[in-house]
Amino acid sequence: MKKFVILSFVCILSVFMLVGCQRDEGVQAGKEQGNTGTYQPRPAPQAEPGQNKGEPGQNQEISGELQRVDMAGKTISIRVDNGLEQTFKFDDSTMVMGLEGQQPHANAPSKTGKATNASIRNLAGKEGSEVMIQWRDENGAKMATQVNVTQISTSKRTRNSTAGKGKTKSTY
Repeated sequence: MKKFVILSFVCILSVFMLVGCQRDEGVQAGKEQGNTGTYQPRPAPQAEPGQNKGEPGQNQEISGELQRVDMAGKTISIRVDNGLEQTFKFDDSTMVMGLEGQQPHANAPSKTGKATNASIRNLAGKEGSEVMIQWRDENGAKMATQVNVTQISTSKRTRNSTAGKGKTKSTY
């Protein structure tokens, strides 16, 4: 009988606690601001006057570490600070600056009519170099207009390829 009374007391106490913690309304976003209704996200921040980022045809800038130059596909890939890889297309008018012993110039077409891409070709083998790319959006593709090499690296090893290097296997 004593066990029954204790068990009944615990059950009744549990019911009172659950009823006391029950809310009349559920938690809804925006209640603290006096908004009643559905969730509305914050509006996007307004761009400063004279700053038209994201408009088609408008040049934008990004910097990172050169990962690869694909002459056949006419693409350049860089790794930005957050670790993501960004790929840019290039064409005959893409300019390369900052390489030693070269004047900044656009790629000139050869006698065959194809672009020689001499300045872009000089980027090959410079993987790991720090570059800053000016680009514009052309129908959803990122088209590089200028590549500025800010720090030249002739090493083929990049940040991620050094993991696991220098470890030796030892036997005991």
